[in-house]
Amino acid sequence: FQELKHAIHSQEGPISPRVLTSTLGIPVLEQQDSQEFWKLLLPALQLPALTKLYTGTFDDYIVALDGSKREKRREEEFLDLSLDVSPDGKSSVLSSLQKMFGQPELLSVAEGVGWRPEKGADKVDAHKGSQIHTKGLPSILQLHLKRFNYDWNRDVMEKLNDPVIFPLELDMSDVLADECSSEESINKPAPENVLYDLQSIIIHMGEFGVGHYYAYVRPNVNSDAWYRFNDDIVTPVSFDEVIADATGGPVKVCEVVPKQRGLFGRIKRIFESPSFGYGGRSSNAYVLQYVKRSDIPELFYNQE
Repeated sequence: FQELKHAIHSQEGPISPRVLTSTLGIPVLEQQDSQEFWKLLLPALQLPALTKLYTGTFDDYIVALDGSKREKRREEEFLDLSLDVSPDGKSSVLSSLQKMFGQPELLSVAEGVGWRPEKGADKVDAHKGSQIHTKGLPSILQLHLKRFNYDWNRDVMEKLNDPVIFPLELDMSDVLADECSSEESINKPAPENVLYDLQSIIIHMGEFGVGHYYAYVRPNVNSDAWYRFNDDIVTPVSFDEVIADATGGPVKVCEVVPKQRGLFGRIKRIFESPSFGYGGRSSNAYVLQYVKRSDIPELFYNQE
């Protein structure tokens, strides 16, 4: 770490991570999924403060529907959340999160999958699901888009290149199970501890089993300055270029759309346009990283 730190502060141009990867025993020539690699790298770094920034919690629960209020809950930790990608091109980050934390599964006795609250008790109908609360939201929220899918008809793994709508500002109010999602808060501005700003996007270009990763990063989340990091090549880009590449669809790069407004319309126009983004049709967002707005001053601008 000391050698890497010295290189960062003493030389210009790209820094080789070879010393770091060698120390951690990371096989750099072995192709790995970026999300799986991240989950191996983070513990290997042995930096509890860094791990804490990405760690959130949610509750898994089962609750009886017979009016007895019997339930079981278990708190689970996460470093990221994996969201389904629909092959019909109608996926969105918000709807996927709402489905994950707001649509419980019905365990029906009539269908043979009821819940037995305790040993020896009769099975009852129940709801099984997950809930997330404000206190469980991490400082840095990583969302993994599950683009690799098994096609049972063709007996092969495939990549879903379909678009996923994602916001520049993610409001978690409609996902939370606590007071932030109550009726009283509907007409109130969301507090900053449930708002997230998009900070970076990992792009996968290619298909299942073969491909390349690069990233778009906004170092200062209070600005509109985005950069593409493709190995040792760093290029300033517009947000329109980011959207075009992240959705895998066509783009008119010169098109200007006001920030924070009409993002869905912008993506719709991208797909109706004749050309493609930087990585072509097979490039699209694979991991989205959001930063909690209330934590931005401490995370990015604390000089102490």
